[in-house]
Amino acid sequence: MKQVSAWVVAMLVPGIATAAGFDCGKASSAGEKAVCATPALSSLDSALGDAFRDALTRHPAQADDLRLDQRHWLATRDDIAWTFSTGAAKDALTGVLKTLYTRRIDQLKGLGVPPPRPLDALATGVARLSSGPDNVIEALAKAGTITLATDQRVDSVSKLPFQPDAALRKALPDDGETLVARVLASAPVGSVYSIDGSAACYTEVPYRLDGKQATGVAMPAVWGTDCGSDHELARIGQDVAALRMDVASRDDVTLAASRWDGKRFGPALELSLRFDHALAPIGSACAPRQSPCDAFVTQVMPLVSRYDQRPQAGTIDRLPKDADKTAYDAAVVAARAKGGPLNGQGDDGFPELPDFGTTMTGGRMSVYDSEATPFPIVFRGETLMGLIGHGHVGWRANDDWVVSAWRLKDGHLQPVASVYVETRRGRLLFTSAVPPTPRADL
Repeated sequence: MKQVSAWVVAMLVPGIATAAGFDCGKASSAGEKAVCATPALSSLDSALGDAFRDALTRHPAQADDLRLDQRHWLATRDDIAWTFSTGAAKDALTGVLKTLYTRRIDQLKGLGVPPPRPLDALATGVARLSSGPDNVIEALAKAGTITLATDQRVDSVSKLPFQPDAALRKALPDDGETLVARVLASAPVGSVYSIDGSAACYTEVPYRLDGKQATGVAMPAVWGTDCGSDHELARIGQDVAALRMDVASRDDVTLAASRWDGKRFGPALELSLRFDHALAPIGSACAPRQSPCDAFVTQVMPLVSRYDQRPQAGTIDRLPKDADKTAYDAAVVAARAKGGPLNGQGDDGFPELPDFGTTMTGGRMSVYDSEATPFPIVFRGETLMGLIGHGHVGWRANDDWVVSAWRLKDGHLQPVASVYVETRRGRLLFTSAVPPTPRADL
């Protein structure tokens, strides 16, 4: 029978670089099961084990951070696999995990490799930040590591701060109401862009300046019709570069740069940033309108911390000794019945986190989705069905956790208590120069 490589176990025990592999017959998480069921993923898992052990050998001073980061990465893998396996996109899981594994191997192999210019300045600047900022590019600009272009909103092409040639004029976005000129003082290049749709997709056109005359140039290798990314034009030391920031999670940020060489933008270069994270309850409430609900926060946060490390069924659903199993089982059955919170019949598939008329979520994503997991909890002497999942809005999700508890009364589920738990980016663990992400739209 296939074996999962030893690093899965090794990461859980500080000071141990290798340990015996485990039988795939005992795989329990969705991620482990996907690895064991797919030869290509098993091969990547083995390669990742080799890359991790090599990273520990090459960088013993960073061993603790590497182990911590590997635990975060395992949680992300299992979280993704759990979400896909419980939703409608099961067939896409293998491809997603292949990409995740390949990227992780690249991150570990790139650790300690001197990043090329201008990534070297970005890596140095990020390492100097006191903590993991929400927006890394903005933090680098505030710290003086980079100088960002300013955005000048215009309502028509004729009001742009330059004269475009015919080819550039034809290529410019035609939505005058959302047209923005990106201008970097004393730089020979700039761009014009618009952002459309709820996915925040860029349409951007770069140009070269000769006085007030502007001529279109080839798209930087790091730009394209990106959705959900951040585009910037910046001065980094003596260089001018097109930048892109991709945020995969609180733990995982990528900075991509294409340096202007005087005639064109150069090849794509990418710097992977890996961060620690922390959990912070930012709002809670109990029925009917009690807010905050400190007792529920105190009881549920240890469970959230455990689930954050291994987001799967089976992590926190052991029945407490003082729980009423019959009451809990009946509540889960009702939750899975038509109209129940686990039936997927409501808006966005599942209901919104009950807020009992308060503003506890602060407008953040607070709708459950397919990976929402029930668990038993005894709160104030009553056995309830807890529910935990990421915050969602439509197709979008965040890294935060929404948690609530429900009672079954007269055949109907009633919400009892809720808490919104924010996942906050912590300190930088390491940076790594990695191969550029393929850009299919260029």
